[in-house]
Amino acid sequence: MTIVNSEYLGSALKTGLSGKAGSVYVALLEAGTPLSPKAIILRTSLHRQYVYDALHELEEKKLITSSGDKKRIRYQAATPDRLLQEAEKRRIDALEGVRSLMRLYDRSPAGVVEVIRGSEEVIESEFQILREAKAGDFLDIVGGAGMRFVELFRNRVGEWEELREEKKIKLRYIGSGDDVAHNQTESVIKNESRVIPGIGDIVNVSIRPGSVSFNIYEPEIMTVRVRSEAAAMSQRALFETLWNIAT
Repeated sequence: MTIVNSEYLGSALKTGLSGKAGSVYVALLEAGTPLSPKAIILRTSLHRQYVYDALHELEEKKLITSSGDKKRIRYQAATPDRLLQEAEKRRIDALEGVRSLMRLYDRSPAGVVEVIRGSEEVIESEFQILREAKAGDFLDIVGGAGMRFVELFRNRVGEWEELREEKKIKLRYIGSGDDVAHNQTESVIKNESRVIPGIGDIVNVSIRPGSVSFNIYEPEIMTVRVRSEAAAMSQRALFETLWNIAT
């Protein structure tokens, strides 16, 4: 895969596409001409059903066009500009959501909202809030950016998990299919995971007994933490609703 098309794959995933849909999109982009489903299967080495699922996902987002019908149907990638615009829109929407929350809590007592910027500061802040936690507390995460967390912490993931296990903090995670598959087969972090398709990988929302943290990974690494039991209770009620519909 060329560097340019690798960038497009990254942008595809930022729009909320699954990894399989992103791979199919890039394969069509590289081909430059309409391809049959069979040709796409050969190019991507994906299972037939995965390719058809990916094509359906791409059609819904208007990232591909089709011509012909039945056995003669062919698919072609739409202009990459649309993909990049969609990725940028999701990034702006995520940041605006956090800014709106910060404006809301600006009317609260001083010290309720904390903003932590930079990789080292965010890592230390996560360890500190884990040290402050009581034995038996919970940590519920809604995101899709779980792999961003792993990449950020690198060789300190094991240390973080050891401290969490020592405090017996129950962890539940709602994310994308790829995130959850990693959690269930490879991750050293023990957790219960469920899938909601289409969750992006820019922001994770971490809910604890007394706080809600928005862990942001683009355009800069930062955490916006709201220390409020009322906010935590409200967000956990939303989490329970999502948990019940997730698979």
